[in-house]
Amino acid sequence: MSELRASNDIELEHLNSIDVKRSSEELQGLGIHQEASDPLISGSKINDTESNPFEEESPNLKDDTWRAVQWKGREIQVYPLDYQRYGIVRWQIIACLVMFMVFGFNDQSLGALIPTLVEEYNISEVRVSNVFLVQLAGYSFASLLNERIHFMFGMRGGMLVASTLCLVFFTILASKPSSFFLCALCIFPLGLAIGILDASGNVFIGNLLVHKNEIMGIMHAIYGAAAMLTPPLVTHFEKWGHWSWFFLIPLVLSLIGTIIIIPSFKYETDLKYDYTCNKDNVNDDENTDPNTKESFFQLFQNPAILLHALFLFTYLGAEITTGAWFFSYLLKTKLADKIKMSYIASSYWIGLTVGRLVLGFVTKRAFVNEYRAARTYCFLTVISYVLFTIIGTFNSHSTFYFVLLFFVVFSCGFFIGPLFPSASIVALQVLPARLHVSGIGIAVALGGCGGAALPYLSGVLIHLIGMNYFPLITTILVSFFTIIWLLYPRYIKDHPEFL
Repeated sequence: MSELRASNDIELEHLNSIDVKRSSEELQGLGIHQEASDPLISGSKINDTESNPFEEESPNLKDDTWRAVQWKGREIQVYPLDYQRYGIVRWQIIACLVMFMVFGFNDQSLGALIPTLVEEYNISEVRVSNVFLVQLAGYSFASLLNERIHFMFGMRGGMLVASTLCLVFFTILASKPSSFFLCALCIFPLGLAIGILDASGNVFIGNLLVHKNEIMGIMHAIYGAAAMLTPPLVTHFEKWGHWSWFFLIPLVLSLIGTIIIIPSFKYETDLKYDYTCNKDNVNDDENTDPNTKESFFQLFQNPAILLHALFLFTYLGAEITTGAWFFSYLLKTKLADKIKMSYIASSYWIGLTVGRLVLGFVTKRAFVNEYRAARTYCFLTVISYVLFTIIGTFNSHSTFYFVLLFFVVFSCGFFIGPLFPSASIVALQVLPARLHVSGIGIAVALGGCGGAALPYLSGVLIHLIGMNYFPLITTILVSFFTIIWLLYPRYIKDHPEFL
């Protein structure tokens, strides 16, 4: 009996070895890749796949491995966005962080330079505030082109287009344009570039598999840190008689970002973007045309995209209005000392930076989900802005008063800071994967329009009713986006676990 069992075991082992050899030969015939030689990949493995006319995928293949996929007759590289396993993802994160630093310097430079531009070009504040309208046009153009750019060039192409625009037009601004018209003209392509970067960065970080809350908070904190440093930097460059040299800082950062983007996003091609948007359609419904794309107006029929866009429009309007006009408010109503007031003005951006760093780690640990955390932050933001409005009605040159004002405005930034990253994560949670780039891209770009339009309208209103009403205007804006946030559960259905 034991001899018979042993004979059967030997025969079974022989058959298994034949099957393994045959499988190996078949896989080699399909062109299975061995370990990746790219130094950015860190030893990840790549496999071919097979499943449908658009994508060839093995039924045993796991989605958490690096693999080569045949999509519409061409090969693309698909990998999980796990920075702990793949070095290329770490470099992509670094590229986003660097470009968001450029984003922060760009956004706050407009507000910090208002007094300087008024003196340099001998024009009124209302005329200077036209740069916000020009930036609005750039953001609007980005909302229309974002999807098309990604389908034509992929995320790699979109990031490179944006960084190249930054390189060209920051160079012009650093050379000190001879007229305000030329200066304002540069803001349009920069608005376009920032609109593309904003959408790409938020979608990419929001889809990370590990620590996306924390990294999203860090990315937006870096934006806040750059904005925080802008007023004192601009003031010091102006004191040296070379205010335009400030733009050398975002110019150098744009160059560094471009150098990192080229190798790290080399696999994020147009075909890869098409695969990302349409793979679920093909897998879920064979009768679905994967080339079908929602139009601009069809996207806004989705309540999640519409509410996200409205929230970001008012949120960014409130955030950038506060940052852009706070310095001018201090100079006109508190103390006409640019050096001292530039440090007070930085309190808002310090709070925003610290809030995004600290509360980004608190959100997942202290709340059920990101939506409820952001709802709490919205209420605390409104309370902080109400305190700012009350304290702003008093005038004093005492140290105690300015310390109190510093901490109140710090609290405004601290609680408003994490709202943007939290809102982006909530939108990614309630939207299907095929709408991540198109839906988030349009919402973020139109949110950027609010970041340009509302500071401009606030400037016009301030000119009409007086700078003393600036705190009240910002309080009204934060109240609006809090109301919009409270509407999410009412209009976004089928996602109770995220709301």
